[in-house]
Amino acid sequence: MEQRAIVDVVCKSGMENLAGEIGALLGQELICSDVQLNLTTKEDLFSNLERKKTALTRMTVGGDREGDCYLLTRISSAAILGGTLIMLPEDVIEEKAQSEKLDGELEDAFGEVANIVAGVFTQTFVDKYAKNLRFIKKTVEELSPTKIDPASDDPFAPGNYHITSGNMKIGDKNLGPFEFVVPAAIFELEEAAVETPVAAETPAEQQPAEATSESEPVAEASQPAPSAPIQDPTPPAEKKPAFADAKKLTDVVFNAIIGQVGEEIGALLGQSLQCNDIQLVMTSKANFFSNYCSEKSVFTHLKVTGDREGLGFMVAQVHDAVVLGGTLIMLPKDQIAEQKKNGQFEGDVEDAYGEVANILSGSLTQIFLDRYPKKLRFIKTDAETIVPTKIDTASDQPFPEGDYYLASFAIQMEGYELHRILLIFPAEIFDLENEQATESTQDQTAPSATAAEGTTGPAPGEWGGPPATENTAEPAAATSTDISTNKETTTATSPASQPMVEPTGSPIVLLISDKKTDADPFVEILSSAKYEYQVLTFQEEVRELFQQHKILGIFLIMAQVGEKGFASAIKLQSAGRPLPPIIFAGSEWTRSAVLRAVKYGAKDILVMPASSDDIQDKVTRYIKKAS
Repeated sequence: MEQRAIVDVVCKSGMENLAGEIGALLGQELICSDVQLNLTTKEDLFSNLERKKTALTRMTVGGDREGDCYLLTRISSAAILGGTLIMLPEDVIEEKAQSEKLDGELEDAFGEVANIVAGVFTQTFVDKYAKNLRFIKKTVEELSPTKIDPASDDPFAPGNYHITSGNMKIGDKNLGPFEFVVPAAIFELEEAAVETPVAAETPAEQQPAEATSESEPVAEASQPAPSAPIQDPTPPAEKKPAFADAKKLTDVVFNAIIGQVGEEIGALLGQSLQCNDIQLVMTSKANFFSNYCSEKSVFTHLKVTGDREGLGFMVAQVHDAVVLGGTLIMLPKDQIAEQKKNGQFEGDVEDAYGEVANILSGSLTQIFLDRYPKKLRFIKTDAETIVPTKIDTASDQPFPEGDYYLASFAIQMEGYELHRILLIFPAEIFDLENEQATESTQDQTAPSATAAEGTTGPAPGEWGGPPATENTAEPAAATSTDISTNKETTTATSPASQPMVEPTGSPIVLLISDKKTDADPFVEILSSAKYEYQVLTFQEEVRELFQQHKILGIFLIMAQVGEKGFASAIKLQSAGRPLPPIIFAGSEWTRSAVLRAVKYGAKDILVMPASSDDIQDKVTRYIKKAS
């Protein structure tokens, strides 16, 4: 048997043995499924920007081979396992998992679980492998995948790695993948590991560089010494990410920010504030003032410092700024209404709104430091009130013409009709200033309208660039704000330079449930209303259905509100299509769970068990039959 096959057999056996051993430690039944065995690189391992915040367990390898290896698990899963081991109450475990923090006794407890992992793999290699290898757990630390530089030595060096992964489940909680990461050289798989990317990446610029690095001794003998410094200036230029990659990364970070902003501003105001209908697009100054910002607005300056410097803006209509500032200082509703009517944005209300902007700038800084590879800080400075119709787009006020990244979202607060918050930054701050970004700003009659929960883009990058005009057909975008309505009207009449392929199948409603029987009441209502539908489990793929059918709406039905349902919602975001209205259904909703649901795209919440009238009401309100 060849070396790769031997290593795969041994590692697969080790992963399959984990569930029983960890379960015995916890006194719970664990299930391991979908074991995968791959040879890959550090860059490929962390290429998925949707990878959740991770617990990295460092281990050493001793015996006939020496080195370091690693265990990767979700922070939330590590918290569940550690909390279960020390018998924390279920609600405390859930809170710890949602906060994605691993410290104190929880970290120590998960360390015991990681010890079991090291012991299981050690025993498996003793039993089944010719060479003597021992794995010893050292430390556990938090890891933010979006901050990883593939070229750096953090958290481990670039190179080829053998990855053994298996999905773990404890009770009804899906813990996600456990990934055992070992340098290919320890398993004597360097040759196989090098050959695979060369064959798979023939067109890539990196292939010759990798081949050269493997044959350095020959290069030194045959090439003059000056050749090395000649190439020194080129790597920094090549480190610039492709537009699609940079856009995807920036979108991921802003999605996280906007989800957090709603909760933090709501807490500041003492109100339930929802942020939804997120749009993450490229634009230009002219396009911005033509299609996104047309009403008198407050422009709050957000100074960017750190690895990049520049000036961005938080933009809110004056009426909305009055409501937010007035609510913070607890003005009576009639006074807020009077100041809105008169457009009075001054004094205490203006100062209070500045505190709201401070909360947003703090969230920007925190999330970027946590999840973005470059160090960026955002500081709220001045604010000015601007009438967009008076702006000369040829001037440098309030900012010059150029390429810009625009993140916008609708805000909803009980008792008030609010509009959208706009966050606009120079494209170069996020490495988005290239030809594709420029192209997206030139078509000023067809502004981008990419919904964050269903980001779609052109062939050069499925997560970025000019959007397909089909986005304008989505009900959520059509009803968000007056500005969105104007924009959609414009988009509908503009030519589609890169049209999205329309599904040819019949329109359907998706019912996604961890137990298919829980979908039965919904099936009954939809059937009586003559809707076509499909019922899926959380584990089933949805991408093909989006390609085949127009999805009219989605019910996400959770037997228990928690990670499984939210993970399914995140999977919907990668469907490659703008998302229709999503209704989250489940029992025992908490305020934090509702906020998380909104963060992951919920249009509404349904408390289960629900009556037929309740379900019918949601169907009537949100799911419109295709014309």
